[in-house]
Amino acid sequence: MYSQSGFGHMGNYMMGGGGIVFFGFILLIGIFIYFFLKKNRNGNNETFQSQSESALDILKRRFANSEISEEEYLAKKKTLS
Repeated sequence: MYSQSGFGHMGNYMMGGGGIVFFGFILLIGIFIYFFLKKNRNGNNETFQSQSESALDILKRRFANSEISEEEYLAKKKTLS
């Protein structure tokens, strides 16, 4: 009635082919969590970089990318200084 492992039918399942499927499933979950956390960590680094950028740096970048005109750049630069 009882298996020698002391876990009943579950012990037999874990030692047989079902154990491979179970541990494979656990491994896949671990890989998924690893890549999910890695993706979020990279996203947070970009956020911290943009937060540390000063208003004047943002203004310079926008002017360099031709997002704003020279007149707008000079006016905003005067306001920030």
